[in-house]
Amino acid sequence: MSTGQNERVNKQLLLKKVPTGISGPDDFEVQESELASIRAGEVLVEAHYFGVDAALRLIVRDSDEFLFRVKPGDVVRGSAAGQVIASNNEQFALGDYVLVSGGIQNFIVSNGDDLERVDVSQAPLGGWLGGFGVSGLTAYFAVTEECRPQPGQTVLINGAAGAVGSIAGQLCKMAGAKVIGLTGSAEKCLWLVEELGYDVAINYKDDDWYDQLLEAAPERLDVIFDNVGGEILDKSLKLIGMRGVVLLCGSTSQYTEEEMKGPSNYIWLGTMRARMQGFVIFDYLDRYSEARSRMATWIKTGLLKIPAHELAGDVDAFPEAFKQLYEGKNLGKMLLKLPAAG
Repeated sequence: MSTGQNERVNKQLLLKKVPTGISGPDDFEVQESELASIRAGEVLVEAHYFGVDAALRLIVRDSDEFLFRVKPGDVVRGSAAGQVIASNNEQFALGDYVLVSGGIQNFIVSNGDDLERVDVSQAPLGGWLGGFGVSGLTAYFAVTEECRPQPGQTVLINGAAGAVGSIAGQLCKMAGAKVIGLTGSAEKCLWLVEELGYDVAINYKDDDWYDQLLEAAPERLDVIFDNVGGEILDKSLKLIGMRGVVLLCGSTSQYTEEEMKGPSNYIWLGTMRARMQGFVIFDYLDRYSEARSRMATWIKTGLLKIPAHELAGDVDAFPEAFKQLYEGKNLGKMLLKLPAAG
């Protein structure tokens, strides 16, 4: 066990005020403090990467309706990948690479319960926050267990160029489905088709995007894989097919709204005997290793690509990275690479 540690200054990102609309740097502040020595049973982790996730905007809302709410003055919640630099816990050794949900800060003290050791020979450290992390696992189990697209079926991915959608679309293609992606720019549409193998990609900012969707899915949609919610989901529901599936994995368009709005076209669910259901990745905690093993094989054989969008900076760069995520500047998972990563 290692108990010694040099004096270190820890930068922590705090929520300064409840954001309005898309949050920006003015909604956060950085606090610096010296680290105390770790106690018996504790582990000190130095963060190398932060995952930049749209769901953060949900938990900084002025509402007690959501789990893990962050209030002004709190350290902003977030997932990190890093390295153990001191340990008084026999389960973790110096040099171990781990995932930890200890908030946006350079150093995280843990009793080990929230740490997951990772194998960087299987995937780069940052990849354990993306394709091998919650984003990739969400795509994997949503497609293979919840949607289960069949050969010849037509699948719509809303939010197709994001961390989850970019992987989910590829998995649906591997299952033999026709895959249509909705995304927010012509550049992303081209990337989805040329790099990830989508059959059709549509820019939802085009005035005629729904007409393009009608043309791409003349026999309706068997699966709607939704990460966006709002108007896009509502209009998409009009095209759900007989006994189709609408899977709700996120609602990013609504996270910044003062009052969230649900769909009004739900009558089509009844007409088409379709079902709409929610999905939470943590239902599959005991099968994470299975998913990672299969995805690792697909990556090695070239069947699956794990896109990531890396920005470099320290803790104080996180608000700008988060802002860029909501401005749609990412292709795949948005990651913030910290100086400790080298």
